[in-house]
Amino acid sequence: MDKIFEMEMGGEKIRARLLTDDAPITCKAFENAMPTKTFAVNAKFAGDETIGMLSFYVPPGENEVPSVEPGDIGYYPRSQTLCLFYGEIMPFGFINLFAKVLPEDLEKSVTAGKKILDAGSMPLTITMSGTSDSTSTSKIHHTNSTINKVIASIDQIWEIEPSDVTFMRTHKRPPMGNFPCVVYSNFDLFWGTENLHVASSLASELELDPAKKVALGYLKRTQERLGKWGFPEATSLIEECLSAVKQVDSKEDLITLLHCLNVYLNRLGSWIDAMIPWNDMDSNLNLLNIEDPS
Repeated sequence: MDKIFEMEMGGEKIRARLLTDDAPITCKAFENAMPTKTFAVNAKFAGDETIGMLSFYVPPGENEVPSVEPGDIGYYPRSQTLCLFYGEIMPFGFINLFAKVLPEDLEKSVTAGKKILDAGSMPLTITMSGTSDSTSTSKIHHTNSTINKVIASIDQIWEIEPSDVTFMRTHKRPPMGNFPCVVYSNFDLFWGTENLHVASSLASELELDPAKKVALGYLKRTQERLGKWGFPEATSLIEECLSAVKQVDSKEDLITLLHCLNVYLNRLGSWIDAMIPWNDMDSNLNLLNIEDPS
């Protein structure tokens, strides 16, 4: 029997079918995360693609396809996002193809996608019959207390704007004010998560001690960068993770910790990214020419 889920966004209810035979790991993680409330935005440079962050990490490589078509739904491991392709597509990265929009609902995905593109961001609720009513990720428990702390922290910032993000709405540094702080913090979060991907990938190849050294270096750098803008809650959590990495005694726990922290930092980044008026900025952008002083 097909497993169907529903995405409510942009004033539309769009049904899709899980590809459980082709992507069993991604589909199982997706089911376990249901229901979920998040927000949807349009991809900035990948064409007609609606994306919304999910609260779990699955490695890349499951049912990766060379191209996608309207109605395909992928999971992008690097930012833990659901990617719904609804029109002209310009692929930018590899996804785990794990679902397809029902043919009769494809036009709804186009309507919703265009509304989300115009609005910048809109709420997204995903439900699936036969799953728990709880939207909490803390139904996942681990023997490592710091991993559990990170999972609980993801819950705390999932549906309610984090205080670290609210602070960035008014934070200013001279001479330019708020805008550079918001944009630079957004990209510091992006590169922080990219670096954690490198650390977790290397951890699967290296012995434990060198893997811990790599992780500590990337975590410390991420903490330092975020601290320049504020982010007291995030930098405090990273400090706990730094201590945990020093004490961890298995590569499995190290990798799990890095994956969970990646989801946490990506969620922070998704809040920052969603409040930036990308459409307005793009339509009003007037790049400067560099004058020759001579």
